[in-house]
Amino acid sequence: MFYVISYDVSDDKKRRKLAKYLESYGVRVQYSVFETELNDTQVSKMIRGIQSRIDKSTDTVRIYAIPKDFREKIVTIGENKGQFYDDDYLIV
Repeated sequence: MFYVISYDVSDDKKRRKLAKYLESYGVRVQYSVFETELNDTQVSKMIRGIQSRIDKSTDTVRIYAIPKDFREKIVTIGENKGQFYDDDYLIV
């Protein structure tokens, strides 16, 4: 499944650690937005890692699952930093 992860983390150190962690799962398409292709096991592991890296009382992370048939409806204006996910495969 294709996922879009966005976050709002107030602490600079925690934000950097979270961004570095998310870079191991996908591509940064905007400052606080990542795109990734994960199976159920991988997304569960990623969520646990996110939970351990944020302060749940002040920070927010949103994860949007986007079905494959909706990916073609994603509109990008400007540089398309997530373009390599257009292929049917991902090399890890």
